[in-house]
Amino acid sequence: MSRADLKNLPSPDARSITAGGVLPLRLGGGASKMGMSRLPGYLFTAAIVTAVACGGRDVAPEDARDLPEVDPAARAEHEAALGILESGGEDAPERAAQRFEAAVAIDPMFWEGWHNLASLELRRGQPAAAERAFTEALDIRSSHGPSRLGRAEARRRGGDVRGALADYEALFDRRPDDLRAATRLVSLLREARRYEDAIAAIRRYLREAGADAEIYVQLGLVYHAQERSELAELVLEQAIELDEGSAAAHNALALVHLRRGDDQRAFDLFDRASALDPDDLDARFNKAGVLLDAGDYEAGAAELEAVLAQSPDDFDARVALGVGLRGSQDLDGAREVWEEVVRDAPPTHAARSDALYNLAVLELDFNMDMEAGSKALDRYLQDAPSDHPKRAEAESRREELRF
Repeated sequence: MSRADLKNLPSPDARSITAGGVLPLRLGGGASKMGMSRLPGYLFTAAIVTAVACGGRDVAPEDARDLPEVDPAARAEHEAALGILESGGEDAPERAAQRFEAAVAIDPMFWEGWHNLASLELRRGQPAAAERAFTEALDIRSSHGPSRLGRAEARRRGGDVRGALADYEALFDRRPDDLRAATRLVSLLREARRYEDAIAAIRRYLREAGADAEIYVQLGLVYHAQERSELAELVLEQAIELDEGSAAAHNALALVHLRRGDDQRAFDLFDRASALDPDDLDARFNKAGVLLDAGDYEAGAAELEAVLAQSPDDFDARVALGVGLRGSQDLDGAREVWEEVVRDAPPTHAARSDALYNLAVLELDFNMDMEAGSKALDRYLQDAPSDHPKRAEAESRREELRF
């Protein structure tokens, strides 16, 4: 279904779609891709480069001469890790990580080994391990932008907003014309609700570098977060004028229309964004959200399967896929997907708590099994953080079951 009339779709399931009550939309427009660093003279394949989410400049030849001499045994382990990744295989990331670890154990001053280990850990969904390795890399080469960007992303994913902001601000202060540093800094300031600081950073970037579609997308998202919809629409339309092929701009403009209640226009814009860039997973995720909210579970699940085909460790998409399966009455399939999220997601990842809550809802409201539901609620309340959006509701439901 490419351009469905959403008004004619069946009514959606009235129960919670995710732990937040609706499928959480992705704003997008803040993350580009970072590959592992390769010093001059060494082959590094594109398949590996596209795997990790961050960005930055590669090491220049003159910078390479400043690095300490690498122990040959450490270099051999490093080359073995790269070979494993290039060969592929389900267990390749784990095996490669072990070889990178061996390389830096042999030579703790092996900067490239630390950076590539950190990048791989970030790809594997291990932000704490990634942060530690990026810090080791920065201790050796403090001025290396990609390592600092990587650590900022690892800190953000691990919930250390203050640390992530410190890294982004350090990068932006050094290079206020760096688009990647600017967009990420603004994105995080927006998430922290520091809207005026975000706007100040955008203005500084515009003074240094001039108009750019990506930075206008960020400004539009800030206005959207402030619920200044007319300004958001105006800025995002300007972003599209600057770059008609910007999937991020179409995705962001769709969010503005969705908030206004114009679901069909939002769906069309999400559809356009995913057509402009099939790799824009945020647009596909948001398109799935509109479909699930409208009750078209099969089409929503298909969009989420497409997201997971490219990003199998996207735990939010896995939680949402469980919603699609539940809506299609595949309750066993939904349970299996959510249990996998609980098993695989890092303990601090919000999707893990979302999955735990949805498992409780599955037992209570769909299987009508009060005993299993009560146990699932206890499990959620034991593991979920105190500020999780559904904690209060879970505590209330647990109290009701005691009587």
